[in-house]
Amino acid sequence: MKKKLGIILVIFSLLAVGAALWQMVQSARLEDALRAIDHKSQAARLLELSLPRVQAEMNSLLRTEQAKLGKYPPIGQVNLPMPPGGQADFNCGFFLLTPTMIQAPVGSENFLGLLESSPVLTNTIRRKAYNPSAPLFDPSEKVTYDPRTHLPVFGIYEVGDTDFDHPIRRTGEPGPFFSWHYKDNLICMRSIPTSHGAAAEGFVIDAKKLAAHLMPLVEPGLRAASIDFPKPGEPENLAPLPLVLRPGDDIDLPDTSERRRALRGPVISAWVISILSILIVFSILAFYARVEQRRADFVSAVTHELRTPLTSFRLYTDMLKTGELTDDKVKEYHDTLSRESARLSHLVENVLSYARLTRGALRGRKDTGSCTELLSPLLDKLSARLREAGFAVTAKLDQRLSLLRLRTDLISLEQILINLADNAIKYGGDSEHPTISIHAIQTHRFLALRFSDNGPGIPPSMQKRIFRPFSRSQEALDGRKPGTGLGLALSRDLARSIGGSLSLERSTSSGTTFLLSLPLGE
Repeated sequence: MKKKLGIILVIFSLLAVGAALWQMVQSARLEDALRAIDHKSQAARLLELSLPRVQAEMNSLLRTEQAKLGKYPPIGQVNLPMPPGGQADFNCGFFLLTPTMIQAPVGSENFLGLLESSPVLTNTIRRKAYNPSAPLFDPSEKVTYDPRTHLPVFGIYEVGDTDFDHPIRRTGEPGPFFSWHYKDNLICMRSIPTSHGAAAEGFVIDAKKLAAHLMPLVEPGLRAASIDFPKPGEPENLAPLPLVLRPGDDIDLPDTSERRRALRGPVISAWVISILSILIVFSILAFYARVEQRRADFVSAVTHELRTPLTSFRLYTDMLKTGELTDDKVKEYHDTLSRESARLSHLVENVLSYARLTRGALRGRKDTGSCTELLSPLLDKLSARLREAGFAVTAKLDQRLSLLRLRTDLISLEQILINLADNAIKYGGDSEHPTISIHAIQTHRFLALRFSDNGPGIPPSMQKRIFRPFSRSQEALDGRKPGTGLGLALSRDLARSIGGSLSLERSTSSGTTFLLSLPLGE
């Protein structure tokens, strides 16, 4: 049963420690989790404030560039003029792609060379002129070329008049502007219906330069914001251009210090509670281990102390049964049996008294009378016991004590003094002239009994633990002295149970003094 109880305690202790450690980890992560939530909400709020301004400015810049192209594209002109007002710094160049050629305004030769050297770009412009949702041109596709114009013929769009000797003319109004991107090229274009198929007109935007125009309108709290092309699966938030305003990771959280101060109390409390929980669990385990150790010590000590008188009883009774002993030996054996029975009785009484105190079952008896009337018979009985053990006894009572009343439990008081006497007999009886002095004096509302001997004293290493249950001297542990280590612990508890106290006043190589304090009656 005890083994199962120990296993259950260990399991619950591990669970408690695990829960406490988990709480410590969670409290440590709490601030980071709340900061991440604040970071996300602050980013969304600042982004919501920034997008309308950025969107409005971007639309204004685009409308300005789109307006420069005019309402009627110059289809069929050999030299394409530069639109009025030129081009903005973020505009890489205007272009016009007809079914027969691609053109750029006069003075844009470098830009035209860039377009002509990029078949993916030019061929995708041609595809999207017919169908804005057409995919990007794949150079690996099989392409057929017109033998007269040496231009590729795509099945992706319909071709009108295939006779390029006829002049190309516009057959309808230009469509709305739309945008797409390929690598670092951002194209804003519109489709133009012609007699020979769809043509395209527009301009190529430098996304970084456009972003430089827009970034000053972003909230300052988004310190690491950026405007760039969307990643795969990322939604665009700057239509009609395929661009994304990202808030970045460096977000200004103005209430960071206030948040930390607000969280400091709960976090510290969580840590303290977790640490206290762990300490309490280990304290319970330590207490349980100590109780188990005391139980083992108790069983060992009491078993040893019971075995000695029982052995004596058996040995001497067996010898007495033979009837072959002299009268002197019979008397000696009877005296030995009497001493062993007294010792056994005293041991059993100590164990029973300690058990009653442990269970809280205190004696209800209270003896009341003058100090002299109550103490004199008790001291006489104790002195006789000590003199029988070979001690010289001096017992003095303060004369003023006859005027004072004492209300106590004489049985408990007698047991305390007998335990002190037995300790003195056990350890001081081997000295040349063993002496015991008992002095009773009045202190403030207390009766003080000093019990002194001239024995070898208590070693300093033992003085702090002599009142612990089952704490025995080295002589007792070695078997040289009898004892369970229960007498002084029981005496102190008995003294407390009657409202007094028992303490070690001094102990040197010339003797030991115990101080017993008892409360005086009304």
